Amino acid sequence: MKTKGSLLVVLAGLVLPLAAEDKAAEKPAEKPAEKKAEAAPENRAQDKFSRETPELMKGWEPALEEARRATVRIMKDGKQVALGCAVHEGGYLVTKWSELHDKKGVAIEGLEAQFPEGLRMPVKIVDSHRSFDLALIKVEARGLRTMKWETSVAVEPGTFLAAGATERLPIASGVVSVLPRSLDGSHKGFLGVNLDSAGEGAIKVVGVTPDTPAAKAGLVLDDVIKSVNGEPVRSVSEFIQTIAANRPYQTIKLTIVRGMEEKEVAAVLGRRPPGAGQLAEDVRNTMGGSVSRNRSGYPGALQHDMFLEPNEVGGPVVDLKGHVVGMNIARSGRIECFAIPSAAIERLVSTAGEGKFFHPELDALMEERKGAEAAAERLKKDIEELSQRIKEAEGDAPKAEEEKK
Repeated sequence: MKTKGSLLVVLAGLVLPLAAEDKAAEKPAEKPAEKKAEAAPENRAQDKFSRETPELMKGWEPALEEARRATVRIMKDGKQVALGCAVHEGGYLVTKWSELHDKKGVAIEGLEAQFPEGLRMPVKIVDSHRSFDLALIKVEARGLRTMKWETSVAVEPGTFLAAGATERLPIASGVVSVLPRSLDGSHKGFLGVNLDSAGEGAIKVVGVTPDTPAAKAGLVLDDVIKSVNGEPVRSVSEFIQTIAANRPYQTIKLTIVRGMEEKEVAAVLGRRPPGAGQLAEDVRNTMGGSVSRNRSGYPGALQHDMFLEPNEVGGPVVDLKGHVVGMNIARSGRIECFAIPSAAIERLVSTAGEGKFFHPELDALMEERKGAEAAAERLKKDIEELSQRIKEAEGDAPKAEEEKK
């Protein structure tokens, strides 16, 4: 079958024309199941000045045209579970892992990928990247249009963005709130103290968590910390950043003042427990609707203020020029969503053609294991030394008794 001026894409043995001038391919097969309710009359004045008016949303159409063709809807029994992005022409796509599994982590069966032209195909989960909450899925297809991740464009706070899907118009628009940053604290050093300022150039220990590196190092209430590894401490926030900049199982030296005495204390940092240093979640975050089940811990994430439902993540984030600058990964609050930057996505899917993610964190984990093994070896030597001293002390006891007689 030939279609003039078209690009032929083979999907599961079917030849599908995807021409720019092919009206059938241009027309979306169906609308999303969930439609946003029409604004009430009293809200229309407010909507007139909203950034999601029909006129402004229509203005995003040219910027989204290319990205939407590489986007799919992940479906289960006719309902959208998530969105996904094609990352390899051999039938590989990437989406949000936790949306394809139930609360117990069991994979949902019977999932399908629905393409912009309406064709649906069964999907198979072939790999996962749990720290980014990503799933690599496969459809039996060839010649997929793949997402073009823009890695050379630097987004800044206030940059206008849109959330793409398979339709011509965006599902939401908004602005960058916070530049990409790590939300993963598991690979940062952890001490286990609560602190307060103790005047200029010092901080005071106001709490020590039991069975933490701080407790094992012998820190106690009212200890004043003056320096870390010889570097003066100027504030609580600076101290926290300094500790977090070290990796678990590294040894740090703290200069402290206890009473009138200045002394040096060595502490072997530990792994940061889940939730350590985080405030309790604000209940107002869920007042605007559902939030994603997995919404934290990402090694790198861009924050924006678009309003997305949990089943609307997994799709591209596009700027006004049509650059795909990331992939939506979670709705974390009332006006807070996270997206994985394109540079990270591009690196992770660089091995997608082999049916697997690239795992750069393996090097960091191997390095951390070396630190843990070194710390264990030091503890082993300490135990052996203490055991010998105990043995010697026990041997001296009868001698002392004999001398008394």
